[in-house]
Amino acid sequence: MRIILNAVALGVCLAVVGCSKPTQEKTSADVKAAASEVGDAAKEVAATPEMKAVGADIKQGAAEAGEKTKEVAGKAGEQIKAGAAKAGAEIKAGAEKAGDKTDAALNKANDDVKK
Repeated sequence: MRIILNAVALGVCLAVVGCSKPTQEKTSADVKAAASEVGDAAKEVAATPEMKAVGADIKQGAAEAGEKTKEVAGKAGEQIKAGAAKAGAEIKAGAEKAGDKTDAALNKANDDVKK
């Protein structure tokens, strides 16, 4: 729409250059009136129930997208928490096993020294 208005304005400007002063003024007034009518028409379209419904649909869609994002983020957080807990338990078990082996090796070394 903007391109069309620019093209019309350019055509009017070119036509005005080749016209007399009264014709230029009338053309200028006509262009201003047309621009005003286009602006008024755009306002009328924006005020129609259909456009308001489109706005409501966009708002509802954004709310639904926000809820889905929140839900997915919550699930991801739960999975990360569960993974961290599992990793922590595995590290603890590995540390206990390493501690047990170290204790066994120290006890064996102590027994060997006492012999």
